[in-house]
Amino acid sequence: MTIKANQIERYYDTHQLKLEGDELGQSRLHFFAIKYLLLILEWLFESKNQKVGIVSDINFYQTTDKGESPKQPDLAVVDGLEVVPEREEDYSPSYFVVVVGPPPRVVFELLVLAGLFFPFPGADGPPPRVVFEVASLETWRADLEQKPLIYAKMGVKEYFVFDPQPKLGVWTREWRDKNRLIGWRLQSDGSYQELEKDAQGQIWSEQLESWLVMQGKRLRLYTAEGELRLNSTQAARQRAEAERQRAEAERRRADKAELKATLAQRKAEEEAQKVEAIEQVRQALAAENARLLEKLRELEQNS
Repeated sequence: MTIKANQIERYYDTHQLKLEGDELGQSRLHFFAIKYLLLILEWLFESKNQKVGIVSDINFYQTTDKGESPKQPDLAVVDGLEVVPEREEDYSPSYFVVVVGPPPRVVFELLVLAGLFFPFPGADGPPPRVVFEVASLETWRADLEQKPLIYAKMGVKEYFVFDPQPKLGVWTREWRDKNRLIGWRLQSDGSYQELEKDAQGQIWSEQLESWLVMQGKRLRLYTAEGELRLNSTQAARQRAEAERQRAEAERRRADKAELKATLAQRKAEEEAQKVEAIEQVRQALAAENARLLEKLRELEQNS
């Protein structure tokens, strides 16, 4: 995929150097955890007809310093970002978020919280609305100890870190007590507040309007009503199954209506046959009565 943005280009982009302690290297577990979330989030916003880019392969810059080391989140949700099919001639994985010299702090806070902060005329757009980092042996400590400050400064409204290792995990010391999932939300003073989990260990994301729930190697999303959020393929299958069930129910209703109509017709025919049979008996009795009366008159005349 390529990103239809980018007003700047960095040495890191054109030379594809390794970033932040081998962040470009991914285990299969790490990759599939990211891929699962990406597909779910794509459909979440597409189903709401919201133009939101879900990306995992671009570098975010905050200054015009050519020596700046970019941040490349495992997954970022960016408003207004258009993801188009990759074309080699226009591929460029940079996204310019913030530059040195922001507006006054109060104005900055209000703009960031409103999602309207474009701090520099050359900026590609607002900072990511949500960022996910999936823990790996090489990066988990930076994800938990360094990046909350970085993403808060960038203006990312919510930041989540998830460890996909369901048994041992990779977090150590005090971080192990967080039980593989931790999240922060941007406050009005530009700092992050750690989000509390509910009794089931779930975290509510305001930006995604979803519960974040750990289930084995996956971080799944649920609606406020407790329904599992799906990707586009799953949603299509669900719609197809719902349509199949609707058609089946309609067929059963039609069959039931037809059976009722058949039974009603047969009952009407039976009633008609009964009426006809009764009329035939009545006519026969009437004829017999007439015969007997005629015979009785003959006998009376002859006596």
